[in-house]
Amino acid sequence: MPDCLQPGRVGEPPVFVPAPAVLPSIGDAEKRGNGRFSRKLKDGGFVVSIEALPPRGTDDRVIRRKMDFIAGLAACGLVDAVDFTDGSQGIPHIPPGDFIHLVRAHLGWSATTGDAMELIPHFTSRDLNVMGIQGRLVGYHANRIHNVLFVTGDPPKISPTCPRSTAVFDLDSVAMIRLAHSCLNAGVDFGGVPLGRHADPRTHFTIGSGVELEAHDLPRELERLQQKIDSGVDYIMTQPAFRPEPLAALEKFRDRTACVIGVMVLTSLAHAQRVAQVPGVVVPDALLQRFAALPQLADQTRLGRELAAAQIRGLVREGWAGVYLMATAAGSGTVEVLRAGLQK
Repeated sequence: MPDCLQPGRVGEPPVFVPAPAVLPSIGDAEKRGNGRFSRKLKDGGFVVSIEALPPRGTDDRVIRRKMDFIAGLAACGLVDAVDFTDGSQGIPHIPPGDFIHLVRAHLGWSATTGDAMELIPHFTSRDLNVMGIQGRLVGYHANRIHNVLFVTGDPPKISPTCPRSTAVFDLDSVAMIRLAHSCLNAGVDFGGVPLGRHADPRTHFTIGSGVELEAHDLPRELERLQQKIDSGVDYIMTQPAFRPEPLAALEKFRDRTACVIGVMVLTSLAHAQRVAQVPGVVVPDALLQRFAALPQLADQTRLGRELAAAQIRGLVREGWAGVYLMATAAGSGTVEVLRAGLQK
């Protein structure tokens, strides 16, 4: 039977209680129908997802450039999904679900044509309470958004230029995974009430989440990873790994869930130095020295692309489930990196 939420006092952690099962949670067969990424993931293929940042403002030229970039990813035939961040760095961007609608309209993708790639929103509980989370997810399902990446999310205080904003965090990523798998994918809401009177009210979410392999408290991070697996996650995407050592921590989980490894395309020494300051990311000194040894920016950019392509080749060779590529905001060089990394 599904584990659903018991009503409690505001501000208290959620209490999960068993609720009568109407139907079992959906399985791999239904999730394969969600699109190219889900199908390859469940069939054991090497998946490729590209991270994209939704626009922040109202400039139609910026919005169109981002959509044209996504169109180019679809045209190259190498990409299985594009995943859209949700308020990255605590800055208000167009919500990922709204931007997915714009992308589909721009590319002419509909329920009839289908999507050439899966479009995956990151989903954080920072901005929504329990009621809002349930409503957003049911709305996603009604709008053919059937693959969701649940993450904790950056706190709003990260951005120094935005007005003070309150973070909600009624649920964490583990709880959202559990509720999506055990409740919504079993046809009941978070309180155990059926999502409809029709024969099969179940949602069909493919469920993803993240892991920080360079976390300060790695044992706790790996404990939470195990909780995510136990709660029903289908795949994990890592923060960028610039050295092979952190991947060793994932070895014992490889047969329990699909591990999609983060690769970031560094564009310059300055970019590498900025990334090195991000919590949960380690850029080795030896790598910084390689960039510093190249005085020309063009040579630094070339090095960054070569390193990313080499990482992808290594992930394919070592049998990981896929790559989660974090490219530049403009997306320049992404397809070239993929072609070099995925070449036979």
